[in-house]
Amino acid sequence: MKVLLRFLLMVVLVSYLFVSFFFLRSYAAEDKCRDLQVEITDSAVLHYISPADVYNYIEDFEMDPCGKPLGGIDTEKMERTLMSNGVLERELSKHPLIDEAECYKTPSGKVCVEVTQRIPVMRVMADDGNYYVDAEGQRMAVRTQYQAHLPLVTGRVDSVLTYRDMLPLARYIYNHRFWNAQIEQIYVNERHEVELVPRVGDQTILLGSVQDFETKLDNLMLVYKKVFSKAGWAMYDTVSLKFKNQVVCTRKKK
Repeated sequence: MKVLLRFLLMVVLVSYLFVSFFFLRSYAAEDKCRDLQVEITDSAVLHYISPADVYNYIEDFEMDPCGKPLGGIDTEKMERTLMSNGVLERELSKHPLIDEAECYKTPSGKVCVEVTQRIPVMRVMADDGNYYVDAEGQRMAVRTQYQAHLPLVTGRVDSVLTYRDMLPLARYIYNHRFWNAQIEQIYVNERHEVELVPRVGDQTILLGSVQDFETKLDNLMLVYKKVFSKAGWAMYDTVSLKFKNQVVCTRKKK
């Protein structure tokens, strides 16, 4: 008899929990979204996009969840829409400012949007326009409210030597603590040779082609440490890295 009572009690308890779960789930689905919160996850490092920008995108794409039933809010669609700049049918479409977006609902009735920015690694001011370029080689619009300490590419950037050809060099300089502090500009001259313009001094560092640029900069680093750190380089006009395993310094004319 006791076994039967325990069994019946267990059945009643499981039924109660089962019904309560679906009742609460249905009730929660009918609850309306109380708030929309946007967080830029890497804002401590970069300020290329702001939460206000994301709020505006959400309104432009008619995705504002506030006041709508939580059960009818498709957070996955919000993610795809933000990342594709509202053009879902084009898989290759990408938002000019947003790299990743994560949207989710909270038990308190909020919809949270976490955005990771696209990060520019160089700026181009050349014959083919004025724009930023991210680490994947995609162009980004220049924003007046955003100021970045980035390698600047100028000169004859065209079909012969494109901005994509310059990207590995710019990315290397951007991520290198010493060279990012030393090099202000990457200039492509009329012969489509690459020149590096230092932040301090009026010398020209002639890189030549972008081929083997890491080896060339390593050779220049040795000269910095063994020669320029002691005697300086104010006496030199040009430092050429064009030739393999050579650093040729040309003195200024008196």
